[in-house]
Amino acid sequence: MAPENTMAAFRAARDLGADGVELDVQPSADGELVVIHDVTLDRTTSGSGNVFQADWTQLRSLDAGSWFSPTHRGERVPRLGDVLQLEELRFEVELKGYGARFLENVLRTVIDAGVLGRVEFTSFNVPLLLQLKELEPSAQIGLFSQPQQAWMDDDAFEHVIVGLAATSGFDVAHVHARSITPSIVDRLHQLGMVAHANDAISGRDVQRAIESGVDRLTIKDPTIARQALTGHVAPHRGVSEASMSSSSGSRCL
Repeated sequence: MAPENTMAAFRAARDLGADGVELDVQPSADGELVVIHDVTLDRTTSGSGNVFQADWTQLRSLDAGSWFSPTHRGERVPRLGDVLQLEELRFEVELKGYGARFLENVLRTVIDAGVLGRVEFTSFNVPLLLQLKELEPSAQIGLFSQPQQAWMDDDAFEHVIVGLAATSGFDVAHVHARSITPSIVDRLHQLGMVAHANDAISGRDVQRAIESGVDRLTIKDPTIARQALTGHVAPHRGVSEASMSSSSGSRCL
C-alpha cells in the first residue's frame, strides 16, 4: 500500500475506508515530535543512526519511501502536527519517547491541533501513560496486552486480560484479534472500557472480532477488512463501528 508512518500511508488508509490511523511518535535531538516506528533510522529511511540523536533538519531531508517501493521515492518523515491535520480520522498515537518534556510536548501538540477527542494514547511505557492521564484527565489511554500464550487455555487468557484491565485505570483495552471472545468483550464493557481488537491479519480475524462485539479493530491491510466486511451482517450483539487501519500506518476502528 504505502510505507509505514508516512503521510502517503495515512492518506491511503483513509481512501480505503479507514476511520483511524495508528502512528508512532518520538522526539528528535532538538525536540521535534517525529512520526517513525523504529528507534533507528536504518530500516525505513535513507539515514542511519538513532532518531533521538538526529535533529529535525537532518530528519526532514531523509527519504522515507524508497525502501518500500520506487513509486514512493522522496516520501518524508512527518511530524506529529502534520499528521494531526488529516481530517475525518481518529488517531492512535503510540508514545515512544521518555520524560516530562516529551509528554508535555505531545499533549500540547494534540490540544493545539484541536483533536484531543479523536486521539487515543498508547505505549508500552505504562507510567508515562498514567502521568499523561494526570496531566489531562480527559485524554483517552489504551492498555496493551500480550498475545495468548501456548500454555493458556481460553479461561486463563480471559482471567489475565480482564484482571489486568480491571486494575489499570485505562480507558481502552487492546486484545489480540485472533484471541478475542464475546465473554472478554462483555467483561471489558462491564468495566466501562472500550474493547479494541488489535493485530488482525486475516478476514477470519476480522470476523471473529466483529462477532465478539468489539468497538474497534486494527489491521495492517485495510483491504482485508473491507473484503471481510462486504456483505457482513452484524450479529445481534452488534458493533457500533467497523474501523480499518494498518499497524504503524493506519487503523480500523
